[in-house]
Amino acid sequence: MNFLKLADQTARKESSKISQVSVRAFDGVSNIQIINSEGLWIEDYRVYSRFLVSVIAQNQGEIYTGTESPGAQQGFEFFENLDIIKISKTAAQRALLMLDAGYIQGGKMPVVMGNGFGGVIFHEACGHPLETEAIRKKSSPFVGKLGEQIAQTCLTAIDDGTIPGAWGTINVDDEGTPPEKTILIENGILKNYLSDRIGAQEVGVRLTGSARRESYSYAPVARMRNTYISKGKDKLEDMIASIQEGLYAKKMGGGSVNPATGEFNFAVEEGYIIRKGKVAEPVRGATLIGKGHEILPKISMVGDDLEISAGTCGASSGSIPVTVGQPSIKVDEILVGGR
Repeated sequence: MNFLKLADQTARKESSKISQVSVRAFDGVSNIQIINSEGLWIEDYRVYSRFLVSVIAQNQGEIYTGTESPGAQQGFEFFENLDIIKISKTAAQRALLMLDAGYIQGGKMPVVMGNGFGGVIFHEACGHPLETEAIRKKSSPFVGKLGEQIAQTCLTAIDDGTIPGAWGTINVDDEGTPPEKTILIENGILKNYLSDRIGAQEVGVRLTGSARRESYSYAPVARMRNTYISKGKDKLEDMIASIQEGLYAKKMGGGSVNPATGEFNFAVEEGYIIRKGKVAEPVRGATLIGKGHEILPKISMVGDDLEISAGTCGASSGSIPVTVGQPSIKVDEILVGGR
């Protein structure tokens, strides 16, 4: 309760325009047994903790919401080590900043996407189509493309189930296979799919320890764990400086995707106009629209500021904890929706 009250009070102190603060502390413990007819018997103990702050700012009928939601595979020590004040201030200040921002004029333009939760677009538009659940059903644009160049050489993407303490880490997958660090794309070349037993057999690929499910009431299928675009060599300021007119999508929000086509539509929670190589005024109402496999070749710069963020992924085997992430990246052209 002390953590919740501190977060609430911190956010409200930022301005009288803060009309609502919602704070949640969540923890869950699961005891898992995986037993099969081949003689496998594995037990696993899983602990997850997450802290969520949502702040609504309101002024003259306009409202805007700022959110922060860190999580980890840890116990109560996770909350004790969190900087509650910083997290709450960040959410509140973003809501206030964007509340007074003007609306963006849409169109095709270069975009710099911020690190951390910006990786949600790769997760949704590219990660899901790289799971054998999509590959074996021929409902992915990446079918039959192993070994092919699908992105520029600056891009490497990884799904890693072994990062200590990370929100999407697993000790064993839900078929009893040990997790691994799976390189999906290496220097622009498609290297691997994420597989479960059925997917590996039908597609003819190796097991990657990616079979996951929410509970025993779902059949396990290939799912992501900690998925991110790997750290590159570019600087954020150099990406900004390379653009005459464009958008800096500092923090992404929610969105939707069609897994069969990779078509996505994601809101920008915090965005700024880039003008003559500099970050200018904040803008609201921006959405990024495109297809994952078409955007990949347009990523021309990858930053050195990798961050990962906690999320929840829903699919045919239920809702599971996953991590998304990326460094700052530059997309040479993408359709930006506006008001």
